[in-house]
Amino acid sequence: MSVRVLPGLLLLPLVVGFTTCNPGDDEDSDTDPAAEPRWFHTCGDPVCSEYSGPTEGVALCTSEAVGEGCSEEGATCDPEDSCNAMLTCATEDPTQQTGGCPISRRAYKHDIRYLSDAERAAAAAQVLEMPLATWAYNHEPAGQRAHLGFIIDDLSAASPAVAADGNHVDLYGYTSLTVAAVQGQAVQLQAAEARIARLESELAELKALIRAR
Repeated sequence: MSVRVLPGLLLLPLVVGFTTCNPGDDEDSDTDPAAEPRWFHTCGDPVCSEYSGPTEGVALCTSEAVGEGCSEEGATCDPEDSCNAMLTCATEDPTQQTGGCPISRRAYKHDIRYLSDAERAAAAAQVLEMPLATWAYNHEPAGQRAHLGFIIDDLSAASPAVAADGNHVDLYGYTSLTVAAVQGQAVQLQAAEARIARLESELAELKALIRAR
């Protein structure tokens, strides 16, 4: 399926303002297994957007801070972090353990395969065809500001934007789909600009021939 785009028009990602979340970059990343328990960040969301609100069963942090000592190993509190990371009392940084936080470095991955042009175009088409909606959650009070996004039921379960559990959004996959759309439109724009430049050159040559007669 081909997608036509007006020259000069780029599709901006719908997840503007998101940044990759890497709590492991904090000063709490150096650990000493023999050390006394202290507060560490947990992984949080793979892609940071904004604080999503209190987590049931987890109290908000008060005076707790990363790197400070704590007495009850395994205790957790919510620092209201924009990556939705928690603070946990431990002797080792949980983000640095095997199977810890998602890391985007090549050394931590295998079976890496880059998309072909056709596959990237198909990924871009998913974004361009994605129906957007506004809604309110059933538990929210009436009159609250509406949410904007897509409904998972409207997408294929195989979509990279849908998490493995089928009920949540995979923000990393969703963002990557929008990147594919931007890349595809950039290629189309470059081709259109090259064609315009070629036509302008041909027009200039034609004018020169007319004036020479």
